[in-house]
Amino acid sequence: MSWSPRATRTASVLAGLVMAVGLGGSWATTSAATPASRASAASGQCPKNALRLPSAGVAHAAEQALKEAASDYPGVNTRGARVEAADRSAFAGPRGGEVRSQCGAAVARRTVVVQLLFPKMLPSASLSEGVVFVARFAHGYRVWEVAH
Repeated sequence: MSWSPRATRTASVLAGLVMAVGLGGSWATTSAATPASRASAASGQCPKNALRLPSAGVAHAAEQALKEAASDYPGVNTRGARVEAADRSAFAGPRGGEVRSQCGAAVARRTVVVQLLFPKMLPSASLSEGVVFVARFAHGYRVWEVAH
């Protein structure tokens, strides 16, 4: 699994900053990452200790979503998974609104909505797509909800 800038449909823009991902290759992160358990990721409980997102937070969240895909989507072939879109919830359309409605403005400001594609599951439209909510915590980024 890798972060592919060619697969990204949207660029995240916040406070006039455009996050540019390097050409080709994979996106590497240096942040500590703690995998979320399937139970906590799927529970829908709002995170209580989410931290503010730094400027590179969207990219780190996308990378973490890929790392956790196999455990967050049991029974789905996640090999070759890629990020289709990753945006701060304020820029993530209805899914971002879902975060705000479910957990409030503070959590929404600290959440990234990541849309995943599982190409091995095509042509199934439902099984080939995933949506997760990711936030930064004291020990790194983790998926706090599997929305689809």
